[in-house]
Amino acid sequence: MPIRVLCTGPKGVEYMKEFKLAVLGGGSSYAPELIDGIAKRYLNGEFHAREIVMVDVPEGRERMETVASFTRRMLAKQGVPCEIKTTLDRREAFDGASFVISQIRVGGMLARQRDEHIPLKHGLIGQETTGAGGFANALRTIPVSLEFAREMKDACPEAWLLNFSNPAGLVTEALTRYADIKTFGLCNVPIGIKMGIAKALGVEPSRVSTDVSGLNHLSFVTGIWVDGKDVTGAIFDSPLFEHYLKVEKYGPEMGRFLRRLRLIPASYLFYHWCAERALKEQLADISGEKGSRADEVMRIEKDLFEIYAKPENDSLPEILKKRGGAYYSDVALSCISAIVNNKPAVEALNVVNRGAVPGIKADSVVEVSCMVDGRGPHPLAQKPLPQEVLGLVQQVKAYENLAVQAAVTGDIETAFFALLNHPLLPGADTVRLVLRDILEANKDHLPQFAGKSL
Repeated sequence: MPIRVLCTGPKGVEYMKEFKLAVLGGGSSYAPELIDGIAKRYLNGEFHAREIVMVDVPEGRERMETVASFTRRMLAKQGVPCEIKTTLDRREAFDGASFVISQIRVGGMLARQRDEHIPLKHGLIGQETTGAGGFANALRTIPVSLEFAREMKDACPEAWLLNFSNPAGLVTEALTRYADIKTFGLCNVPIGIKMGIAKALGVEPSRVSTDVSGLNHLSFVTGIWVDGKDVTGAIFDSPLFEHYLKVEKYGPEMGRFLRRLRLIPASYLFYHWCAERALKEQLADISGEKGSRADEVMRIEKDLFEIYAKPENDSLPEILKKRGGAYYSDVALSCISAIVNNKPAVEALNVVNRGAVPGIKADSVVEVSCMVDGRGPHPLAQKPLPQEVLGLVQQVKAYENLAVQAAVTGDIETAFFALLNHPLLPGADTVRLVLRDILEANKDHLPQFAGKSL
């Protein structure tokens, strides 16, 4: 079903656009936040996602049905006439869709748990989107995402694929290089910083804009604007910046250097600049009751799905904020609204660089402020990143390019060199051991590496 114009909407709103939306990973605990955002956009008269099809793998069917029932109650409570469907057939979900949102986790939370625990066994930071854990996640997720793209090309060739599947930058890089579809990547980190700034300043988020430049989970806010006025300098000299340093665990020691550079980094810079401290904290967590972040998320999701399953519940639970990923649906739906209404909006997205981020190849995917309109996102030219951080960004980009090649080709040597180029890996001997463990632990999800060994 292509995008079409309705005559009327809520409260007599005219000319609201109507379309079909498919959600890959319909059993995700994130999905209710997305549906709640869709309801708000309908009530505001922006667009009408008349048909929303959730699709998942057979193992996720029960969770998907639970989420679907809960979101139907949410929509009914708000009087929003969106039809929620569920299916295991991706072709059925894609057929006639104008937008597809991907929020999948290949291998589920147990795979994420392995991604975090295997590196820690080798004395390395264990994280699902960066380092060795993020590499393992990319090897599993990229081939599946490319398969989705091929199916979309057949079933809904004009649809947009919005990727929120981690590691978002690498998956989007693969999609732009190896798939012939319209696509861009999403992340909640830049908008989280923007929302935090707005809250601290006591202004509406719509009054705040930020200049974002870098890579997914390694981007930097280089400029802050309120009502079109540059307030960057004032932010760095205010208690707001001190609060940010405390929340993100950089502390005053690192704050001195960030203040000099006039940069607000994505929280993941902590793993690079404060690697020793990050590793120490992770090792302490897994040796105690807390466990890794995956262990924590599994406990949160258990509580969430118990709430979703109760028929009397029809509102987003407070505990959802602990799940992570807050505001991602705001970014996704802002982009959809800008596209269907051809009404420009600025969002930080993962897109092909095209020269917007100096020092990174034009055909590489970056995370950058974009103007989004009826033609999709257009990266906005940024000032050069300081050389104090540009070298790190360039090194991680080299890793990303090699990791994507390894995921697509299943080439062992390329996989080795990818990890060897990552700043969080210490050297070739460790890389060989970690790569061996990753391939063995994930062999059921890595057919491209079948029969190959180090």
